[in-house]
Amino acid sequence: MDQWDFKKWRKKLGVNQVEAGAMLGLSRGAIQSWEREITPVPRAVELACNELLRRWKQRPEFAPVFLMYADAPMPEADSPAHSDLLLRCESHPNNKSALTRVLQLSETAKLFMPLILESNGTVIWSGPELLQECESKKRARRPELNLTNN
Repeated sequence: MDQWDFKKWRKKLGVNQVEAGAMLGLSRGAIQSWEREITPVPRAVELACNELLRRWKQRPEFAPVFLMYADAPMPEADSPAHSDLLLRCESHPNNKSALTRVLQLSETAKLFMPLILESNGTVIWSGPELLQECESKKRARRPELNLTNN
């Protein structure tokens, strides 16, 4: 990540240097040093920026997105009953729509390997965190379930 990539990251998220520093746990001076090419952007900061950008893309209004999932678990490679695996891909106008669909599918059918991707194929929501988000939304919708689980 060079100075221009860092500036593009900051502008995409709509944050100033102070806010970027706060997000990364660093001072404004560190941000200025990178953007003026006094020092290079450390690899650890580049990785942190990538993760913060991915989380920014998890906003409900981020669009467009694709929901991918399988209708059955992945068959074992050495299994004698080797069945075909059907992957489904659905276009959604935004994350909110895709998450609503995942909730619907999780209540009516088996849902395997769900992912939410942006149009270039970059993963926005991985399978485990997507299922965790669905469980969280289910608990929020049904507070009485929280009482019986405690």
